[in-house]
Amino acid sequence: MGFDVGGSDEVPARADPFVESEDWSVPRLPAAPPPPEVWFVDGVRRVDLRLVADDGERRAQGLFGSYAVGSVRSGTRASFDEHRVCRAVVVTGGLVAETVEVAVGRGRVRFDPASAGGTDPNAALQRLQDLMREEERYLASRLVLAGAGLVLLDGPLRLGQEPEVPAVGVVKRFARRYLEPEQEALLGALGPGERTPVFGLLDQQGRLRGFSWYTRIAVLRGPWHDHAGIARCEVRASLGDAAAFDLADRVTALLPRFAGRAWDPRTPQNLVPVGGLESWLRHRMGDRAMIRRALLNRLSAPEGDDA
Repeated sequence: MGFDVGGSDEVPARADPFVESEDWSVPRLPAAPPPPEVWFVDGVRRVDLRLVADDGERRAQGLFGSYAVGSVRSGTRASFDEHRVCRAVVVTGGLVAETVEVAVGRGRVRFDPASAGGTDPNAALQRLQDLMREEERYLASRLVLAGAGLVLLDGPLRLGQEPEVPAVGVVKRFARRYLEPEQEALLGALGPGERTPVFGLLDQQGRLRGFSWYTRIAVLRGPWHDHAGIARCEVRASLGDAAAFDLADRVTALLPRFAGRAWDPRTPQNLVPVGGLESWLRHRMGDRAMIRRALLNRLSAPEGDDA
């Protein structure tokens, strides 16, 4: 499992490890069978061109970016499902760009304006990431409302800040420490298809916002550490504890079937349907070199020329 470095102002994580059990001495082997059908949702994004914008004496950094989100439906066979490609021109410092449309080959590509607060050089990229995440959550919500039995969203949920639909967030990286050492010691003992007890995710006021658990997807032997091959899953508190425990069993039993392949540097946490979906979505975003060239031509054209 990879590690993400959080910002210095990140709010510390709070958890209640004893939601399902006070016994963290042995792994839990799911009793519930995996579901017959599951939807995987993920997104990809890229920077097509960096830019500097000015408005009189004000100057700020920004970018032209593309992002795409989509889903894979997996039952007796797997198939790509709904997807959407979006583009944005993001400017920091409170400046707002206009819509930019350029000709690329025989078609046209439109970048819609988006604003990012602050002047941090990474603010524009973070805003592009947030736009992609928002679109992922909208897609997951639509799938659930359309009757999808189980939706796995690649990445964390925004607990308490989005529609309360029963999707499961599958987190590939350790971004925060949720457990004390006496509970965290269980992670290294997990076998494939086993999980920790479900624990509660709390906000800074101590209110329950979600349920979470760690599960091992596959064993990676030396030189990997004993947390390699582990993912953290989370669901919203609105499901209730009984439904969360049942879902934890079903998802834990399911994930080893989709362990990532050896050629993927994020294996095994980057599940096979997710890896395939990422490649498929990148293709649908179009050729970056052609789009970049069209943007450069547009920006270098005389003012008033809509080339």
